[in-house]
Amino acid sequence: MYIDWRTVFQTTLPGMVPSVLPGVVLGLLVTAASAAVSPPAAHAVEDARSAVVLMYHRFGEQDLPSTNIKLDQFRAHLAVIEERGQPVLPLAEMMARIEAGETLPDRSLAITVDDAYRSFMTEAWPLLKARGYPVTLFVSTDPVDEGHARYLSWDEIRQLRDEGVTIGHHGAAHLNMVDAGVEASRADLRRATARFEAELGERPDLFAYPYGEFSLAIRDMIEAEGFKAAMAQHSGGIHTGDDVYTIPRFALNERYGGADRFRMISQVRALHVTDAVPPGPVIADRDKNPPVYGFTVVDGAPAASAFNCFSSHQSGRIEPKVLGGKRVEIRYDRPMPAGRHRTTCTVMGEGGRWYWHGKFFYVPAN
Repeated sequence: MYIDWRTVFQTTLPGMVPSVLPGVVLGLLVTAASAAVSPPAAHAVEDARSAVVLMYHRFGEQDLPSTNIKLDQFRAHLAVIEERGQPVLPLAEMMARIEAGETLPDRSLAITVDDAYRSFMTEAWPLLKARGYPVTLFVSTDPVDEGHARYLSWDEIRQLRDEGVTIGHHGAAHLNMVDAGVEASRADLRRATARFEAELGERPDLFAYPYGEFSLAIRDMIEAEGFKAAMAQHSGGIHTGDDVYTIPRFALNERYGGADRFRMISQVRALHVTDAVPPGPVIADRDKNPPVYGFTVVDGAPAASAFNCFSSHQSGRIEPKVLGGKRVEIRYDRPMPAGRHRTTCTVMGEGGRWYWHGKFFYVPAN
């Protein structure tokens, strides 16, 4: 089996680069080929408890490749979903079932789109609508109010809602919420809520963090404001019972929107972990940078010794430290610079499907 590790462990957050060096590819292929996998019955259980959320921004706007998906790429994604007969669930339904710990259809997907660019309405929505695929569109209200040329208008957003698109909340000014702080972020949220209520008659109850950035305090504020779930932007599968206010999503753009990669990420299994430390993403203390990231693997996942782990801020594979067979520690060889970072751990499972766990970190500039 051929594996392009540059696409397997690519970084989905804007401004990041893949962390795999060509020199480690051969060793990783050997690791993947020899990875211990759990019994078929365990996979069947995990298949009913795993889901994937996809994230797009622009469609067919090829002058902005970092947030754009080419239309032929998007059609290829839809063809993969159709070919497999994958269930595409409304995001609200998926989140309710995740929170309740309920089982899900095998290979469940949800489709999300951030920022309310007009190309969603003109290019993507007709393709999704024709197939009956539900989609959630996360809207930041300031660009809509300001009438930016590439953004939807309120009339168009109302039309999409009436045609079946779920409208989500993306704040007003697309803040860097961690840097802005809880009170400024709450004020931005409520300002956007007033605009949603005026234009749509109600406030959306699904939220997406701008840039995927959050802290534990921001996460708690979102829950306290009454939202039912919140989307981040680090990659990974979702397991029933996971925290619905820190949901990972796989971001698709021109560079990382190829059909082969889509076939892989759209059917990953969640690597179910507990007792993660540090529990939050923000690394504000220089004395604790780099952190030691640790978690416990829940029964049913492949052997922890077979994990392939990477971080966006350093090159090459990180050898995980496995303690007692189930506890995993990731020890970085250098501090994380200011900005967004992510750590990814994956392992091949039965049937050529990856188990995938992602962790988001954020280092403030000051």
